[in-house]
Amino acid sequence: MWVLLWLWLEEKGLKPSCLSGSSAGALVAAGLASGRSASELKEIFLGIKKSDFWDPAWGWGFLKGQKIEELLGQYCVSTFAETHIPLHISAFNINKQKTTVFTSGLVAPACRASAAVPVLFHPVQIQGEYFWDGGIRDRAGVQGVQASSLTPVIHYLHAQGFMSRIEDKYFYAHLHKNPFFFKRPSPYKMGPEKLDKGKEVLDLFLHQTQQWLEEKI
Repeated sequence: MWVLLWLWLEEKGLKPSCLSGSSAGALVAAGLASGRSASELKEIFLGIKKSDFWDPAWGWGFLKGQKIEELLGQYCVSTFAETHIPLHISAFNINKQKTTVFTSGLVAPACRASAAVPVLFHPVQIQGEYFWDGGIRDRAGVQGVQASSLTPVIHYLHAQGFMSRIEDKYFYAHLHKNPFFFKRPSPYKMGPEKLDKGKEVLDLFLHQTQQWLEEKI
C-alpha cells in the first residue's frame, strides 16, 4: 500500500522532502529513500518468498530476524548518510520504554528493529539497547517529523473503530494544523502462508488508492 501511494506521487511529479516510517512502512521508506522507484520495490516485494525471511531461533521471539536485515541490505543503501531523501525510522526502545527515531548509522539494522513484531521476532540490539516494532508507540512512523514545519502526509493501515479515532486525535493531529491523513484498513488477513495473495492485494489497493486520492487532492 505504501508503494502504491508513492506510485501515485511519481505520476504527479511530487517528491517528499523527507521520509519517515515505522514497522513495514520503515522497510518501504528505506527502499524509496535509497533511490528505488515504486515499481522496483513492487517487484522486489512480490518476489519475496517465505524462505527469504524465515529464520526460526531460540530467543524472545520465534524468528531471529537476521534474514530480514540481509534482505534489506540488498535493496537499501548502507547508511542514513547515503540516502537520496532524509530518512527517519521509528523503533520502540525496550530499555527506555519509548520510541527512538533513527536518523544516522546503519539503515538495515534500524529497519529490522522497526519491523521486529514482538513475539514473532527477537528484539534487535543496537548500541547496547534493545528494540521492538516501531508501531508499538508510533504506528504511522511520524515521531521523526514532530518538530518539522512540513505538512505531514500520514499514511498507514489503521486500527479499527474507536481506536482509529483515538490515534488521529491524540497521537498525530498535533503534528500540524492540517495534517493529511491517508489511512486504509487491510482487505486481507495477510501472513507468511499467504504471500501468493500479494499481487491480488496490490491490485485492489491500487484501484482504491487512485480513486481515493483523485477525490481528495
